[in-house]
Amino acid sequence: MSLADDVKNRLDVLDVISGYVALQKTGRNYKAICPFHNEKTPSFVVNPERQTWRCFGACATGGDVISFVMRWDKSEFGEAIRMLA
Repeated sequence: MSLADDVKNRLDVLDVISGYVALQKTGRNYKAICPFHNEKTPSFVVNPERQTWRCFGACATGGDVISFVMRWDKSEFGEAIRMLA
């Protein structure tokens, strides 16, 4: 198992992202205003079952807990892993 896999297995995407963004439960997922662009209607979705996040708005991007921290902190992969570990 790689270090990245180990970090992802130890962390819950919902716990990490909710430390940065105010999420509201909608069915199985959680929704919020996207923290990466200006919008009025929430398009940022966190899926705890798949351990992923996705912006269905202007960003049209998504990923796992590592990619969220990379984007939030504007950091490289290794730096995000160190922060999460």
